[in-house]
Amino acid sequence: MSDIVKRLREGVFGSDTTKTDAFLHSLTHAAADEIEKLREALRVAMDAVEYWASYASPYFQEKHDLAGDLQKLRAALGEKE
Repeated sequence: MSDIVKRLREGVFGSDTTKTDAFLHSLTHAAADEIEKLREALRVAMDAVEYWASYASPYFQEKHDLAGDLQKLRAALGEKE
């Protein structure tokens, strides 16, 4: 995974709009790719949490707010229940 944050913080190339446009175009695509990778990783993590948590008793699922945690993860992905 590339360090997209570092690339974003490096900024653009001042008044050279040709370089700036090319940089922004490249960076936009790289950022979109990175976001999709992170979303997929979060989906996999959510599935793992839900699967492993199913071994916990309902008492511990409720005590540790499993449903609330999964809801927050879904919200982070822009998903509904």
